[in-house]
Amino acid sequence: MWELLADLCIKYYKFYKLETRMKLKIISLLIVCLVAGSAAAQKLPKPTQLPTALTEAERAELARGVALHDAKKYDEAIAVYDAILKLNPDAVVAIYEKALTQYEMKNLNAAMTTAYSGAKYKSEELPLFYGIMAHCLDDVGKPDEAIAVYREAEAMLSTERSMKPHLANIYYNLGVTYVRLKKYSEARAELKKAVENNFSYPSPHYLLSVVWGNTGYKVPALMAALRFVSLEYNTGRTGPAAATIETILKPAEKGPDGKTVINLNLAAPKDEGDFGLYEMLLPTLMMVGDKKDPNKTEAEKFVGALSSLVSMIAEDKDLPKTFVGRTYVPFLAEMKKRDLVPTFGYMILFIRGNAEAKAWLQRNDDKLGRLFTFASEYVPADK
Repeated sequence: MWELLADLCIKYYKFYKLETRMKLKIISLLIVCLVAGSAAAQKLPKPTQLPTALTEAERAELARGVALHDAKKYDEAIAVYDAILKLNPDAVVAIYEKALTQYEMKNLNAAMTTAYSGAKYKSEELPLFYGIMAHCLDDVGKPDEAIAVYREAEAMLSTERSMKPHLANIYYNLGVTYVRLKKYSEARAELKKAVENNFSYPSPHYLLSVVWGNTGYKVPALMAALRFVSLEYNTGRTGPAAATIETILKPAEKGPDGKTVINLNLAAPKDEGDFGLYEMLLPTLMMVGDKKDPNKTEAEKFVGALSSLVSMIAEDKDLPKTFVGRTYVPFLAEMKKRDLVPTFGYMILFIRGNAEAKAWLQRNDDKLGRLFTFASEYVPADK
């Protein structure tokens, strides 16, 4: 089972690194963007063409091209991609890598042309081509035009069910753009649409947790962080998300008089539901049972607190069917139904470096496997 954990960690780490690598390149390469005006004027092509899979030899060459790019041997990398495309003009991943390398070379007109040609294909790279165009506009101070690119992409992709995963990426990037503009209400709206289109896409959950946490939505932020950690176990974002969960469940501190002090945000927004009762109970959950069982470890208290919270939320019939009620609540309720919440609690502590949690998971690797399978396969029911 620990081999499975390692494989899954690598899988999600590679996904995150790939996503990050692409975005960092896009952001860093678009400082000077004379192509912005022509990009705004040119409508996006409708993705109607189908890509051709790479052969084993072409995959090896693509890897060589990426290695050359990373070594800053850009002309040589371009030559490799061109050689692949000469034999396989519909190798979309090679088109994408070529666009990124052209950006690195600051050959922005060529990069935009390449990205535009790649956007004609129905492919996994499709939203990333849109990202190049939109980030270009965003980074030269034209966020409204960047948003227009995403909206145009949304209009094209929303008509086909098979494009839903791509829509999730579009909405996520729109959320990122709105966060940069400090338009947090708009960011939340787009990120929620990303989640609704692909509940297994980790990034929107992570950013939703951050945005919610910074705008007074404590319980929704906790739920989004829980879903994120269930999907992405070992990246640069996992530790902060697990820390958010641990902090929210941290016991309340005692004042100078020895009494427990609970600070409530009476102005907390309620459009996702009234979680005031839960916010009041959160700091007390790890304290429950201390007198009955004073020998409980901190790990056991944390797992007990998480289990109690999930049980209360899962059994609360009065929670409105807002976005949180339609997505995160059923997810946690199903986790409780399968008796996986304690395992999840120990996994969160393991991510935080807790030795007791590591030992517990080693003794319960069958439960860990069931948790992984459940989290990766869970899809909210259509309402």
